[in-house]
Amino acid sequence: MTTDTLHHHHHHLVPMPSGIPFPELYQTMMNWRTPVAGILMYLTIVYLWTIQVVKKQQQSKKISSSSTCNEKMTNSHSNNSKHQSSVMTFFVLLHNIALASYSGLTFYKMVTALDRTRSRDDGTSLFVKVCDLDEYHWNDALGYWGYFFYLSKFYEFIDTFIILLKGRKPSLLQEYHHAGAIITMWAGIRYRTTAIWLFVTFNSFIHTLMYTYYASTTMGFHPPGKKYLTTLQISQFLLGMTVAALYLLTPGCSETPGEQFTLKLNLTYLMPLTFLFLDFARKTYGRHQQVNSHHYINKKTT
Repeated sequence: MTTDTLHHHHHHLVPMPSGIPFPELYQTMMNWRTPVAGILMYLTIVYLWTIQVVKKQQQSKKISSSSTCNEKMTNSHSNNSKHQSSVMTFFVLLHNIALASYSGLTFYKMVTALDRTRSRDDGTSLFVKVCDLDEYHWNDALGYWGYFFYLSKFYEFIDTFIILLKGRKPSLLQEYHHAGAIITMWAGIRYRTTAIWLFVTFNSFIHTLMYTYYASTTMGFHPPGKKYLTTLQISQFLLGMTVAALYLLTPGCSETPGEQFTLKLNLTYLMPLTFLFLDFARKTYGRHQQVNSHHYINKKTT
C-alpha cells in the first residue's frame, strides 16, 4: 500500500454512518495517526510498567529471603494491601461486567442485522448480499456497531493494565493481540470492509463468554471451560483467515484498494496471532503441563 493511499483521506472526509455520537470525533478516530499513536502509547506504558513490576518482584524475593522484618510493619502492610486488593477486585469485576454486557449487546445487534440482510426480499442476489455491494449491511449496522467495536479495543488496553496492577508481566500474546486488534479494526472501519462482519460478530460472542467467565472468577467462582474459550478463539482465527482469503480472492467482491489492504492486513495479523494462541494452549493445557495449568488458572482468578 502506497503512502498516497494512506494519506488519501486527509483531503476527503470519511463518510460517517448515521447516528454516531460526537461526530466531530469520527474523523480523528479514522485518521491513521490515531491508532498508531494509541498503540505506541500502550506499548511504551506497558514496557516501562513491566520494568517496575520486575524490580518489585526482585525486591520482594530479597525481602522474603531476609527475615529481619518488624512484625508491626508486616501487619500494617498486610491490612493496607487487603484494602487495596478489595478495591482492585471491585474495579476488575466492574470492568469485566461492562465488557461482557457491551460484547453481548454488540453480538445481539450484529446477529439480528445479519439476519435482516440475509432475509430481505427485494430481489437482491446472494452474491450482492454476502459482498454487501449495495452497502445495505454497512448502513444498517456494521458501520455503526463496528465503529464502537473499534473504540472498545482502546478500552481493552485496561486488560493488560490489570495484569500489571496485579504485579505480573503481560505476555507477548497479550500485547500483540491488543495492539493488532486496534489497527485491523481501524482499517476495517476506515475502508468500509464488508468482511469485518465476521470479526465483530464472532469476537463479540467470544468476549461475552470470556468476560462473563472472568467476572465469575473475580467473584470467587471456578466455572469450567477456560480451555474451550481458547479453542473457540483459535477456531475464530482460522475461520477468520479463511473468510478473509475468500473475500480477497473472489472476483467482484471486495475489490476497492482499501478493502484489499484491510484483508491483507488481517491475514498478516492473524497468522502470528494463531501461532501465539496455539503456543499458549500447548503450554497451558498440554499433557505435561497439568500442574502448571491449574497454577495458571489460580493465578488468573486471584
